[in-house]
Amino acid sequence: MKKVAILGGGNGAHAMAADLTLKGLEVTICEAPEFEESFRATLQSQRIKLIDMWNNEKIVELNKATTDFREAVKGVSHIMLPLPAIGHRRFFEAIVPYLEGGQVIVAWPGNYSGLLFANMLREKKIDKSVTVAEVHTLPWGCRLESPCVIKIMVEAWNLLLSAFPAKSTSSVIDDLKEFYPVVPGENVLATSLNNLNPIVHPVATLLNAGWIDTLGKDFHLYKFGTTFSVAKAIKAIYEEVAKLSQAIGVGMLEYPEESFRSRETIMSYYFEAPFDREGVVGDISGPSSVKSRYITEDVPYGLVVISKLAKKFGVETPIIDSVITLASVINQTDYYNEGRSLEELGIAGLDRNELSKVLQDGF
Repeated sequence: MKKVAILGGGNGAHAMAADLTLKGLEVTICEAPEFEESFRATLQSQRIKLIDMWNNEKIVELNKATTDFREAVKGVSHIMLPLPAIGHRRFFEAIVPYLEGGQVIVAWPGNYSGLLFANMLREKKIDKSVTVAEVHTLPWGCRLESPCVIKIMVEAWNLLLSAFPAKSTSSVIDDLKEFYPVVPGENVLATSLNNLNPIVHPVATLLNAGWIDTLGKDFHLYKFGTTFSVAKAIKAIYEEVAKLSQAIGVGMLEYPEESFRSRETIMSYYFEAPFDREGVVGDISGPSSVKSRYITEDVPYGLVVISKLAKKFGVETPIIDSVITLASVINQTDYYNEGRSLEELGIAGLDRNELSKVLQDGF
């Protein structure tokens, strides 16, 4: 693992590009051409300022910042996608023509992209011997403080990773364990179901919609919005996801009971900060709108998939379904029908045994 492409131009992409460059890799960061304006500072400077957890500032000279997908993925061993789920299909379609045999593609977080990418390759009848994988979350909590200035607040000490098919997981773990604390997940459904964003963000955002409408950019979900009442709703969502996981035979990461009753909730249990983790997490701002990613990503690309899987396997998810319905009403968007489908993941017609086999061995 010497040359790496980082796709995207947001928080995660900037953090990963800077981080892996500092760890000795030759990194190219590539944003989609339609977002060139917001990426212009990075394109022009070809550098990123990284502010780490201890407030140390480092200027990181990149190998390349570009909007040319062909240039970005040529000759690299690994292609990282630390970007919102809404961009998965767009970015993957952009790189498919330029993929080379032996390349490894990793999404951070997965949001069911392992199945999505593999099924897209199958539908396009493309066999380039590439490996797709996903991780359950980003390696950090981070924010772009200004163009090409990224601040890392907390770092993960445990990251679930799985490849599709799962029999390829160990080789991807071997590739990445030098750089991040990755451990094997059972399969790509285990990694996606363990993503806490859909479990925490939508219900907490909806229960604080009035405050968010009032305060806007001054709202802090963890500092202001996570009360005992909200925490009980978050735990109910988690328990419904855990029932689904059990029904399809994958495990959930475990959280001590008290972690459900803190302002940072279970979101940061597997993360660390130099001091006062709860205070650090509490200072993370957002969402500033009910149309933020806390709803527009985590509902259609998270909760909707969970709900559809639950219906398929006979698991009741009344709280999750209520959150989807309420989010759809508030944002005047049919998230259930617009969300990621089991058909596009290639698993709509599979029973539990067939699904297990596909997850382990591939399509």
